[in-house]
Amino acid sequence: MTHRLLLLTLPLLGGCALLAEPHPAPPPVPAAWDTAAPDKAAPVWPDARWWQGFGSAELDRLEAQAESANTDLAAAFARIRQAEAQAKVAGAALLPSLGAGGSGDRSISRNTSSGTSGSGLSSAGSRGTRTSTSFSGNLQASYEIDLFGGNAAAAESAGLSLMGTRYEREATALTVRANVAAAYLQILSLRDRVRLAQETLKIAEEVLEVLTLQVQAGAASDLELAQQRAAVAQQRASLTVQQQNERQARDALAVLLGRAPQGFVVDGKSLSALTLPAITPGLPATLLERRPDLRRADATLRAAGLDIVTARANRLPSLSLTARGSVQAATMAALFDGPGTVTALAGSLTAPLFEGNRLEGQQEQATARRDEAIETYRAAVLAALRDVEDALSAAVSAEQQYAFAREAYEQAQTALRIVEARFRAGTVGFLTVLDTQRTVFQTNDSLVQADLARFNARVSLYKALGGGWDGTTKSGP
Repeated sequence: MTHRLLLLTLPLLGGCALLAEPHPAPPPVPAAWDTAAPDKAAPVWPDARWWQGFGSAELDRLEAQAESANTDLAAAFARIRQAEAQAKVAGAALLPSLGAGGSGDRSISRNTSSGTSGSGLSSAGSRGTRTSTSFSGNLQASYEIDLFGGNAAAAESAGLSLMGTRYEREATALTVRANVAAAYLQILSLRDRVRLAQETLKIAEEVLEVLTLQVQAGAASDLELAQQRAAVAQQRASLTVQQQNERQARDALAVLLGRAPQGFVVDGKSLSALTLPAITPGLPATLLERRPDLRRADATLRAAGLDIVTARANRLPSLSLTARGSVQAATMAALFDGPGTVTALAGSLTAPLFEGNRLEGQQEQATARRDEAIETYRAAVLAALRDVEDALSAAVSAEQQYAFAREAYEQAQTALRIVEARFRAGTVGFLTVLDTQRTVFQTNDSLVQADLARFNARVSLYKALGGGWDGTTKSGP
């Protein structure tokens, strides 16, 4: 009967697999960006080591340290190993299982016999001991025929989840690289701001000295002296805040490198020592392959479609084959002689009849997860398009703001020199000097922040474009 069942079933094995869910199309992708590229002569796509475009050997070293010691990347590699193990577990259902066992048994029996002599006298009873030993071994193999492709779909889904985890690691690496670059640029910018604040403070202190002499000579009032002392104190407080911000930025960078902040030193002094790299965004359609987060969302969506196949197959009949073999012998060596071997081959076909809507609920749940993955993927594509457009706009706007900030800075410096000369000559009042000092301090700070915005815009654009990622993944440090 079993052989007949197998003969009837085998012709169906090649044609009963369920079809995978169709992959939905991504949202429409525009043919071009609305914002013109800030550097039209630059390469079409960023280099994978894009941070080298800033021309800082120290930043190169910091990026290398983050690649090898960042805790988020180490955790991402651990998640990859987990996904690899899960893929092995899911793939095991496609292979036969084989088990072996053995046992040994030793028994001892004792018996007593008695008899009567021919002369009518009783003879002493005699006792005998008999020992018997037996060994047995068994081997069993079983295999589930994947009639409707459920096991294959589960294995493929696990493989896609593994790829998604690897893409997630690349997305994490991209974020870490961008954060390292941004933190380094912020440190240099804050050092520029500290230096400018110190220069402004020095000017204010010089004016305070002049004003003090004028008060002593009766050429200025105590009110003006108090106002200048307040301005000096305010600038000293601002300098302290900038120094604290620079310290916090260094601490944040140290943590990104996977090390304690204590003793961490950054050698860079100023943003002016760096080069502003050129970049062009390429075409929007290319973005779908160049961003690891989009590839991860795509892999998650495909895996969700395969999970529906698995859920459907669980509601259909399953066919299992089992082969058993066993042998018994009086000695271990005789187990391998062949006689006494018993073999059996069996096949079983089972089908779920009533599970209390459990299997139906699992299929509905898998379908809902697929629908969620569709919207998540579409949202990721739209967010990526927005990221690039925003980064392009920010890059162009930052260049314009920097030009205006530099012009304001230069004009404020000129005004300060004129006002100082006139104040010493006694042709302008102290309030004019005080207002001009404040303007210089503000334009100095605005210029440094505008310069930082230019560099940050390039980092954001690199990140939005996928950082030059070419689709390769790493499975370990």
